[in-house]
Amino acid sequence: MNGEIKSTSARPEMIELRRRMLGISQKELASRISVSQGTLSKIEQGLKQVTDEQLRSLTFALSCPVDFFMLPERLYGGPISASPMYRKKASVSIKLLDRLIAEVNLRIAHIRKLLQFVDFEPEYELPYYDPDDYQDNIELIAQSVRRSWHLPRGPIKNLIEVLERAGIIIIDCDMEDTGLSGLSYNLPGLPPLVFMNKNLPMDRYRFTLAHELGHLVMHKSPSHTMEDEANTFAAEFLMPASDILGQLRDINIEKAAYLKPFWRASMASLLYRAKTLNTITAGQSDWIWRQMSMKGYKTDEPVKLEVNGEQPTLLAAIIDHLREELGYNLDELATVFSLHLPEVNKLYGIGLTSHLRIVN
Repeated sequence: MNGEIKSTSARPEMIELRRRMLGISQKELASRISVSQGTLSKIEQGLKQVTDEQLRSLTFALSCPVDFFMLPERLYGGPISASPMYRKKASVSIKLLDRLIAEVNLRIAHIRKLLQFVDFEPEYELPYYDPDDYQDNIELIAQSVRRSWHLPRGPIKNLIEVLERAGIIIIDCDMEDTGLSGLSYNLPGLPPLVFMNKNLPMDRYRFTLAHELGHLVMHKSPSHTMEDEANTFAAEFLMPASDILGQLRDINIEKAAYLKPFWRASMASLLYRAKTLNTITAGQSDWIWRQMSMKGYKTDEPVKLEVNGEQPTLLAAIIDHLREELGYNLDELATVFSLHLPEVNKLYGIGLTSHLRIVN
């Protein structure tokens, strides 16, 4: 728009979205643009038309181009697992959670816009399995997904690559102090999306990613059992009982540390897996966990997993396609995102490769 102000095209929900994304209260923003809080509230609710002057002030107060307020994207709440998420995180500021969901909405809008420029061809389809159809045998569902994607026996060395081959777009985010690990969405007209806390250690990152895959594969509507089901799915998907059972017999802390790099799973998840598969008794499990606690391993395991190239590439490849194949410079790319360039760099960075074929 080259800086032209068109207040009649501004969408009030985008004003509220940007305010929440930046963690600014309605009262504070009203003060910044020199209007009453009541006036701003009516603008955000669509009860009062924003003026050209107010819109100009909003672009400065909210550090974004005027185009941001014209984005046509519909807005989404939390994912289907949001209810248990918010309940478990009741001690976390709702403001932090709202800020994260606002950022997720913006990234969804960006992905929808980026996909107008490219087409990609997943190697595998994302299947759907209703737990009710499998008599709640979640392990069987995880095994079915592995088979449908032709995965070999044993550990999955690069889980991100596997999911991207199925067309799942993985987006790393800074989830700050929300205490959340990941969120997943399966929205009409878009590939499956998984938003990941980029600050997680690699073992927890992988388990969270498998957990979110469980939601995508099994859950179209919320249920009180969905979190436990997703955990069960992740454990079987990453550590199939038929492959790991013999290695978990008589497991101890030292053996868990030895198995961690091979299975690319935390010592904690290996020990939990041993208990659920009954390769150790409840008494043995309790003793091991007391030792883990005494050594401080419950919060800081001694063996750290290397990334080993296991990083999201698909979204970066789409952005790189715009730059390298379509000739978009950085300023033009910022215009596509309706943000200033420094914020685009902060949100996305640059990547070069993908496991999927990008087609004009």
